[in-house]
Amino acid sequence: MEKSRCSRLSQGTRSRRWGPVLAAWLVLGALVAQAAQAATPLEVVRTSNDAVQAIFKKHPVVDAAVEKELFAVIDGVTDYPALAAAAIDSFCPKMTAAQCSTFKETFTRLLRVSSIRKLGRYRADRFEYAGEEVSGSKALVRTFAFFKDEKVPLDYQMARREPSWVIVNYVVDEIDTVRNYRKQFTQLLAKETVEQVIERLNRKIAALEAEK
Repeated sequence: MEKSRCSRLSQGTRSRRWGPVLAAWLVLGALVAQAAQAATPLEVVRTSNDAVQAIFKKHPVVDAAVEKELFAVIDGVTDYPALAAAAIDSFCPKMTAAQCSTFKETFTRLLRVSSIRKLGRYRADRFEYAGEEVSGSKALVRTFAFFKDEKVPLDYQMARREPSWVIVNYVVDEIDTVRNYRKQFTQLLAKETVEQVIERLNRKIAALEAEK
């Protein structure tokens, strides 16, 4: 957060302006988290999709305040570090511990920023829920996302993280997200150093954050 150089009066004005917004997204995030505690994997997916789509209906333009609302929902049901680890861990034996850690941390940041800037599945007109398969601490939720006349199969791979379920991977129209990123990293690391790939990710993050 930028250090304040304003007067106490201007600080008070900002607090009054942002206070209701911050309270709203904190309450929304808490409600989603509470609902998820006793929810099945399918219910977790449905609840998060419904919450995000409700935000879009209320706020067609995604500004900083709306981003906070979206992150409050999406962060609560998505294990970005697990997705990043699944995509990167196989490369780590050829890296130092510091390189591996930085690679995963940077990619996690990219995944999180992309979830808001690109929004992908959340821009669907509607979803259909085709069921869930639960096996111990893992689950698969099958859905279809409808974009106008297009029907796209979208599967959520989930893991149990007490006290709820979280998303750890997506398979969109038969394209496995983790496998796809792993393939891209294999190609990049064949011709670039780890540091160069990390810098590439940082540039992508900066470009996404600069989008309005």
